[in-house]
Amino acid sequence: MKNFYRNTTGHKQTDQFLQRQGYWYDSDMVKSVLIGLAIGVAVGFIWGFGVGSPDLGGYISTGIQG
Repeated sequence: MKNFYRNTTGHKQTDQFLQRQGYWYDSDMVKSVLIGLAIGVAVGFIWGFGVGSPDLGGYISTGIQG
């Protein structure tokens, strides 16, 4: 676990308060975003290829005959 920057405000009481607070490390947030992105892409591909593309022939006029 790693924080890429130190969370200090310069205000003594606030800095003491923040030291006691539980918060996510920066590396945890990066991992969570990457895992969420991977799951989202996987679900998107499964959903996209499983459902197929919708038939929009009645909604969109392209002018193509046949």
